[in-house]
Amino acid sequence: MKLSGLWKITQLNLGRYLSLGSDPAPDWNQEFIELVRAMLTLLQQYRWEIEEIRSGQFLEDLEGWKQGLSSIVNPRGLGNYRLNVYEKSSDYLKIEKNYLVEREAELKNMVTLLSEAVSTVVSDNGTYHQEVLKRALGLSQISQLEDIRKIRTLLAREVEQLKEVVKQKQNQDRLHQEELSKHVEALQSRLQSAVNRSLKDPLTGLYNRQGWDQEMINACHAASVTKVPFALALLDIDDFKQVNDKYGHQVGDLILAKVAKEFRESFRSEDYLSRYGGDEFGFILKTPSLDKAQKRLERLCKDLSKPTYQCLIDKTEFYLRISLSCGVGIYREDDTPESLVRRADQSLYLAKQTGKNRVVSETALVAKTA
Repeated sequence: MKLSGLWKITQLNLGRYLSLGSDPAPDWNQEFIELVRAMLTLLQQYRWEIEEIRSGQFLEDLEGWKQGLSSIVNPRGLGNYRLNVYEKSSDYLKIEKNYLVEREAELKNMVTLLSEAVSTVVSDNGTYHQEVLKRALGLSQISQLEDIRKIRTLLAREVEQLKEVVKQKQNQDRLHQEELSKHVEALQSRLQSAVNRSLKDPLTGLYNRQGWDQEMINACHAASVTKVPFALALLDIDDFKQVNDKYGHQVGDLILAKVAKEFRESFRSEDYLSRYGGDEFGFILKTPSLDKAQKRLERLCKDLSKPTYQCLIDKTEFYLRISLSCGVGIYREDDTPESLVRRADQSLYLAKQTGKNRVVSETALVAKTA
């Protein structure tokens, strides 16, 4: 039986006995006081603990009314007591009912919104999509329940299940993302390898002219910012055309490959080596001193001109000696890649004019024009 129905029966029975006048049955006191006490106890048990409507104060009032029952000595006193309790309890129950109706409406609205939000989740994963729709259906069914306590309990359960579904989806997404990241990294590595190959000369393994041009731009920009200069050298093999004409281009290619190998073994890792074109090579040296760069290149050219290079072509052996000429320049504050290369090229030309097999720096250009 609902609490409101029990309250009405109590009111009817109490009214009937009060209408008997001043001489009710001898056991009226025990019968009705116990009935009222039971009613007040039920109100205490079914009371919602809701701070917004001061349910704690109502609980204290109920306890006080139960204690006050023992002081009633006649039916008329009980009637007056009944009116006071009834009015105050009815007022509170109306407030509680309105509050619960409003909260239930809000909760149902929340469930509807949550169901709609969940149902809009789209995924390529069919299993996950089915689980989400299942949870959404459960939430929709919850919103049709009348008992707000069941709504609260079942909603909490559904939300936990939905969290678990989302967690599983997140784990799947994380694994998918990791696989995708590995795939992207592999593609990036392959792309970088392809870029590197496009910037390398296949014969010598040094950077080609395209790589050189880009590195010159980078080096000049860095020097303009840091104010730290670098050295640039252009070097070629003396009389290389005669090698091709006398021994053939296959021998010439072997000489280029052997010289490039010596370059890679002689230069530092921070230096930039390239095949500038034909038998000409370009070097970017990370040294701020023109004099030190010149001495390094003089030692290199001297070492490479000493050995005899063996070239085996179609089981025929060729033995060649070579010499190198080199021009060196240093970055200046107002330099562009073109202006710096121009001075190094002029220095190389001067080395050729003055006997070959030597290294000439850009300072010699000033002395020549003086």
